[in-house]
Amino acid sequence: MQAFMSPVAGPVGFVLAIAMCGLLVATTMTAQQNEAALRTKIAALAAENVRNGMVLHARLAACEGAPADLARAREANANTSPETRAQRLAGQGPAGFDVCARMESADRAVLETLK
Repeated sequence: MQAFMSPVAGPVGFVLAIAMCGLLVATTMTAQQNEAALRTKIAALAAENVRNGMVLHARLAACEGAPADLARAREANANTSPETRAQRLAGQGPAGFDVCARMESADRAVLETLK
């Protein structure tokens, strides 16, 4: 009890309180900077994920474009997920992938001539 009533205890406690307040402010500012950096990184990764998804979806659609009956293929694809469509395409054997590989090879050849 005497330690709290000492004439030195008040100023020492005040200095400690100010120091702890400064540490709290510094920690808060650092946390906000980290949060902003992480939010920026998350936004960049989300945008990259969307881009990759669109590319993969376009490749899947190009590979599925090989069947002669496109209307039947579109009806079959209307209510299925891209994963299911990719598994079905993979299960059809090398014909679908062969057509897709030939299309990609032709695309590369055209792009090389444009350079």
